[in-house]
Amino acid sequence: MMIKHLHDNNLLTGLIWEPVETNGNSKNYQQWLNKLRKTQSQLVYTTNNGGLLKGYSEKKFADLEPFAIYVKNEFGDGVYYIRGHEEDDEIYFLIITDDRILSGSDRVVRRCFFDTIILQMKEGEYSHLQINELSQQWLEKIAEKCRQKRINTQKKKRLFALGVVLAGTILLITVIFLLNMMLE
Repeated sequence: MMIKHLHDNNLLTGLIWEPVETNGNSKNYQQWLNKLRKTQSQLVYTTNNGGLLKGYSEKKFADLEPFAIYVKNEFGDGVYYIRGHEEDDEIYFLIITDDRILSGSDRVVRRCFFDTIILQMKEGEYSHLQINELSQQWLEKIAEKCRQKRINTQKKKRLFALGVVLAGTILLITVIFLLNMMLE
């Protein structure tokens, strides 16, 4: 499935996105969210109006890029989905509204569940959002961007390590030179 292709290219899906308003939720939900904040890796992203929103994952973000952020930045508001093979019963879906990733989306779900969501959305609060299937070409483009970013990050790490070694060598030579001068 395309999701495996995303994961193979270090693109992360399945984050738990924190809703903007959490105060009106039940006490159990608040406790669950507090536990999530303490036990999961946290990603903070900025909306166009400067708001900070958070996503959580069991996986560490060191080498992973959140796929939903790429979609949000590239396309903006909408309902996005990726179909697997015809025999595959799973669909990845993502909902972005008001420049926010909707909590509960960024998931792989069964086709019948996805169809139900789409039917209900046509009459509900998110009926204004356009529904878009993400193409294989676009996924390849994002995977390439992610690979390029990873290569650039590795180059920066190597350059930093080389700088540290060079600075250490210069410091060591300076200390040896000063000690040699003091002993003469």
